[in-house]
Amino acid sequence: MKILKKEGKTSSYQTLLLLLLSCVFVFSGLEICYGQFDDYDAAAVPPPPPKGLDTCNGIFLTYSLNSREKEWPHVNNVAKQAWAFKAEASLTNVGDEELKGWQMYIGFQHKEVLVSADGAVPVDLEDFPAEVGNGTTIAGSSMMDLKTAISTANDWNQIAVRIQMSGTQFGLGKSGKPMPKTIKLVNDGFKCPNPMRQGILYLLSLHACMHVSFHVYIYNFHLYYLCLLLCLYI
Repeated sequence: MKILKKEGKTSSYQTLLLLLLSCVFVFSGLEICYGQFDDYDAAAVPPPPPKGLDTCNGIFLTYSLNSREKEWPHVNNVAKQAWAFKAEASLTNVGDEELKGWQMYIGFQHKEVLVSADGAVPVDLEDFPAEVGNGTTIAGSSMMDLKTAISTANDWNQIAVRIQMSGTQFGLGKSGKPMPKTIKLVNDGFKCPNPMRQGILYLLSLHACMHVSFHVYIYNFHLYYLCLLLCLYI
């Protein structure tokens, strides 16, 4: 009887071991794909609108500094030390008139060398890389016109454009102020106020709302009135 009891106990251990090995074999063949769901959720959630966009009724401009790092060669002279930067500029038409051939001025001020600007070309320069320490004007290369939300059912691909830029700047330490001094729309007929600053110590982004100038409305009214008089005279 003792021998039979020992054999039964050994058999139960063997059964438990077989069950554990089966579970390991089954679960080792499973693949848990987290990446696809994460990518889908990230793409499904649109980025939040920039601060100030909801109160703008014209062309909304932004400039944001994304990153900055020290370039080679590393030197002790702060004025000669180069820093690589990546930034994004954007234009969004939240007005009721289409903007033809947009042009944006960026007031660089730190001996910048603009290396690339995806979706834009320099107006006052030949090509990249270009020295833009005194500021530069860029224009659209692939998307030159910004339609209205009214005519596109709020299609962001037609009313807004984003330009990814990279470049080099000089004369700034770790605590320097790497932002441009201003941004504005160069197109005729717009009133350009001083841009607002936000972010840590107001050094991470600029935004400004460009309204149609009151003088443009007066000019259009005079033109309409003149045409009306000519029609009546004829």
